[in-house]
Amino acid sequence: MTDDEVARWQGAVAAYVSEAESAADELRLFLAEVRRRGRLGRLLVTRRWLAVRLGRAEELYAVRMAAAEHAYRPVLREVESYVVAMREERRAAGVRERDREEAKRLARVASLERWKKWWASVAQAADLRVWSWEYEGYTLYLVRHDVFRHGRAPLTARELAGILVVLARRGCTRVEWEEGVRRLVEDVVGPGMFSVWWRNVLSATVNTRAREAAEREIVSTAEHVGAALVKAGRPGLETFTVNYQDSVSGWHLALNWPQHLAQPRVDLPALPWASKYDRWRFGNYDGTVSRFDMLTLTVGWSPPNTVDFTQVQTVPVYYSHTRKRWDSQDAAWFAQMLLWDKVSHPGPGGFASGKDFTFSLAEHADAREFVPYVVALADMVTSALLDVACRHGAALPAAARSGSVESPGQGGKPDDLGGVDGRPGEPEVT
Repeated sequence: MTDDEVARWQGAVAAYVSEAESAADELRLFLAEVRRRGRLGRLLVTRRWLAVRLGRAEELYAVRMAAAEHAYRPVLREVESYVVAMREERRAAGVRERDREEAKRLARVASLERWKKWWASVAQAADLRVWSWEYEGYTLYLVRHDVFRHGRAPLTARELAGILVVLARRGCTRVEWEEGVRRLVEDVVGPGMFSVWWRNVLSATVNTRAREAAEREIVSTAEHVGAALVKAGRPGLETFTVNYQDSVSGWHLALNWPQHLAQPRVDLPALPWASKYDRWRFGNYDGTVSRFDMLTLTVGWSPPNTVDFTQVQTVPVYYSHTRKRWDSQDAAWFAQMLLWDKVSHPGPGGFASGKDFTFSLAEHADAREFVPYVVALADMVTSALLDVACRHGAALPAAARSGSVESPGQGGKPDDLGGVDGRPGEPEVT
C-alpha cells in the first residue's frame, strides 16, 4: 500500500460520503415539505399528488445512491482485498511467531535435558567405587582398584577428593591419574571431559566441607558465647517485645552484611516454561541476606543453657491479616538455614505443582567463589556473637575468640584446594 493509493481511497470515500449526504439532505427537505403540506391539504387529490411527489423523490434518492455506490464499488473491492491480505499476513505472522516460540521452547528443553544428563553423568562417575590411591613424595597416585590391589577398600571419586583436600594441607603438589582411570570416567561423562568432571567433583567436595565447617563454627561460637554470658551472670540481658505482649529476653545481634562480596555463579539452563515472573531462587546466596533486624541470642533455662537464635516472624492470622511473633531456632538449625544452599525453580504451576527443580549450589559452584561467600556469611554471625560477649565483658575460651572460619585447604585459601589442570596454587594433575 502506497501513499498514492491511500490518497485515492480517501478521495473515493469522501466523494461517496458527500454524494450520500447530499441525496439524504434533499430527501429530508422534501419530506419536511410533504409533512407541512399534508397538514394543510384536506382534499383527496392533494394527498394523492403528495404521494406521487414523494415516490419520485425516493426514486431519485435511490438513483443517486446507486450511482454513488457504483462509482465507489471498485475502490471498495480494492480496500476489501487489502484488508483480507493484511489479515492473512497477520495470521501468517502469528503462525511464524508461534513456530519461533515453539522452536525456542524445544531448544530450551534440549538444553535442559543436556544439562541434566551431564550432571547425572558427573554424579554417576563420581559414585563409582572403583578407585585406589598411593601417596608418595608429595604426589597422589590414583589408580583403578582392580588393577592395583593392596588391601585397601575401593573408594569413590568424592572420597578421593576429600583425601586430596586433606593432603593439600600437607603440601601435596601433584596428582597423577592412571590412563585407565581417565578412560573409565570418560566412558561415562564423554571424551575429553575428564578434567572438567574432576574440577566439578573437587569443587563440590571443597564447597560441602566449607559449608559444614561454617555451620559448626556458628554453632560452636554461639554455645561458647552463651555459656560465657551465663557464667558472667547474664550481663546486659534485655527484654524485647512485639505486639505489646509477646516478649523474649536475650542479647540483640547486629549483623553487618559484608560489602562487595561476589555472588557464587553457576551456569543454569533456561527452563522451557520460564517467564519474567519465574526465576531461580538462590536463598541467601543471591548477593543479599535475609533481614534479621531483631535477631536475638537467647539462653534457655530448660534445658539449662540452651542457646537459641530468636527473630521476629510475620505469620498469617486470617484472610489478609497478619501478626508478628517470636520464632526460636536452635543454633544448629539456624546455621543450617542461613547456609542452606539449595537452589530451586518453581516450575510450571509453582511449587505446589510438584514439578520444581532443586539442586545443591555446592555441587555446581566454583570453590573459589563459593567458599569465600560461605566464610563471609559465617563470619557475619560469629562476629556479632563475639561482639556481644566483648561488650558485656564475658570471658571466652581462646578457641572461641577468633570468630573466623578457615577455608578448607592449604593456608585457608580456596585456590589451594587443587587437583585441576595444574593451575597456580593447586596440585598438578596429569
